[in-house]
Amino acid sequence: MVPTPRTSISARCGLVVLFLALCVPARGTLQFVEVGAARGIGAYSMAPLMGGGVAVEDYDEDGDLDFFVANREGVADQLYRNLGNGHFEEIAAQAGLAETGRSRSALWFDYDGDGDLDLAVAGDCYGTLISCVPGVNLLHLYRQEADHTFTDVSAAAGVVEDAAGFLINQHRGGLGAADLDGDGFLDLYVALWNGASRLYHNLGNGSFEEVGAASGVATPGLGHWQPLFADWNHDGRMDFFVSIDFGPNQLWINQGDGTFVDVAPAAGVDTAWNEMGVAVGDYDNDGDLDLYCTNVEERSPGEHNVLFRNDSTSSALHFTEVANQLGVGTTLWGWGATFFDADRDGDLELAVTNGFTAPAYVHDPSRLFENPGDGGPFLDVSAASGFNDTYWGSSLVAADLDRDGDLDLLQTTKQHPDPGPLRLLENQSPAGAHYLVVRPRQGGANRRAIGAVVRIQAGGRQQMRLITAGTSFLGQEPAEAFFGLGSASEVDRLTIEWPGGGTTTRFQVGVDQILTVTAEALFADGFETGDLSRWPVTIGQAGLPGDR
Repeated sequence: MVPTPRTSISARCGLVVLFLALCVPARGTLQFVEVGAARGIGAYSMAPLMGGGVAVEDYDEDGDLDFFVANREGVADQLYRNLGNGHFEEIAAQAGLAETGRSRSALWFDYDGDGDLDLAVAGDCYGTLISCVPGVNLLHLYRQEADHTFTDVSAAAGVVEDAAGFLINQHRGGLGAADLDGDGFLDLYVALWNGASRLYHNLGNGSFEEVGAASGVATPGLGHWQPLFADWNHDGRMDFFVSIDFGPNQLWINQGDGTFVDVAPAAGVDTAWNEMGVAVGDYDNDGDLDLYCTNVEERSPGEHNVLFRNDSTSSALHFTEVANQLGVGTTLWGWGATFFDADRDGDLELAVTNGFTAPAYVHDPSRLFENPGDGGPFLDVSAASGFNDTYWGSSLVAADLDRDGDLDLLQTTKQHPDPGPLRLLENQSPAGAHYLVVRPRQGGANRRAIGAVVRIQAGGRQQMRLITAGTSFLGQEPAEAFFGLGSASEVDRLTIEWPGGGTTTRFQVGVDQILTVTAEALFADGFETGDLSRWPVTIGQAGLPGDR
């Protein structure tokens, strides 16, 4: 059973419909409070020189969200298990994940298709603080066992990356996973800054084959930072975007034969500045996914963060850059970013973490931009909301870590030149608006439906969310879709577009709940009673009841 929030939205707002609107957060009332130490989060030491990541998922399937933290050399990596009451226990040593080599980024994904989450952890030997020593593995793959401990299976899986093959000017980027060939198993992309990134094809037998060059995506010498997987052209195959530092971004379209073609120039997303962090979401609620990338303000003439509004048609991918127009182009030196509905009003806010060692950026504050919901510029509410720290921020992800029905923020930082902290920012914005969390789950190896798109219609508006494995900067958000609903007391329509094709639709869905939607079990509702009003409609899921 998934635990319900400790205090229900209806209890906090009251049940009188006449006054329901008064419970919906007003503009400018977003509030975040740092509670990391109070919730059990200990010391943290980011890997030098350009950041470290955090990966959030429910790895033990108990209904609440845990997270893995990559640390610098000499400091053990951390696994924070959620105790179910908003507090965390660090258990990396007990779980077999307390690696003390330099770790940079990590990713939860089910590599062997057995239904539980495994973990990839990547490092590097960038800079002069450590050496690229032969025999040191810089990519670990840990298989989760039945008792929730982990076994290093890197060698057996064929993903060992020996440090002897790296240079001290090559920095690890983010990780991403998706089923690229439609066989159900998740393939793994491992980004490398100033080198050729790796693409590992999952062979479905517990091992991988590196196919970066063969697939056309290995582009040596570029500063690959963060991959983001989605079916951008809606042809049923997973594509991916990569943010590129000191070069044009890449948008790789899957050709269905194991190769990819970069269409970034034609699509209008090939700005060649210093793109680093990536956020994806439908900020304008027009039914397609938009992209945001962080940059370094004025490092090159006119350089700023970019917001690529998706203006694609059925025949062509096309994006329009609108960041300055919408007031989100300036955060000085940006790193991690996330789109998330902070106030549960049905549109997406944008949070960005920033900073660097140079004097002009060392006190660069984090930024929170509130979405006005009317198509106008975002509102900078950083100071008023409490998300304006001046640490050097790196990875930034949004997740409901205390399961109270709103999204919190998790942020890796350092107080240059000193380490840490790892910051948990609890969302303490006024209660009142409704919400729905949808966790799509399907049969086969891609159990968590990575690549699925979840859509809802509620309160007279449409919303959509992408289920990802890898986002922000060296980060990961959980495989679930969080929707703010404002005063809507019911979701009129819920649709899941499954990776590889097929949709599931459900009507009249209740609010203020965590809903796990499993394709195999959807037809239980109303079958015995004869009440078909809440039945889903399933299309194209081979072998399921909806096919008849």
